[in-house]
Amino acid sequence: MTSPHPSPTPGPTPGPTPGPVEVSSWDDLEALPARMADLAQQADEIVRHARAWVCRRDGFEPSPVCVLRPLAAAMDPLEAAFAELGRRFEDQWRDLTDGLRRAAADLAATDVATARDLGGLIPRSAP
Repeated sequence: MTSPHPSPTPGPTPGPTPGPVEVSSWDDLEALPARMADLAQQADEIVRHARAWVCRRDGFEPSPVCVLRPLAAAMDPLEAAFAELGRRFEDQWRDLTDGLRRAAADLAATDVATARDLGGLIPRSAP
């Protein structure tokens, strides 16, 4: 029996996993979209790896008498679960990043308005 899953092709060797996303000051918000994109890419790689390698039926179907053969049927629902997990993660991650972009834009606008309103009250630093 042929596996319904495409034969996986080895991808690039993953690089070092970035550490946690930390925002230690508002200035760090500029780097946040790039860090979040890295994390989204890692999540996508995990889901693709699971769907291509973990959910393979062919490992359980080497012969008609293989005692593990009944497990092959479980791989299809498992693959579907990983696919759904990936879709849900993408949707929620998109909502999160959109919200963070809006919040960062609001903070920037507030900074500009505050600087304008307090313009004469804040002494300028000497260059």
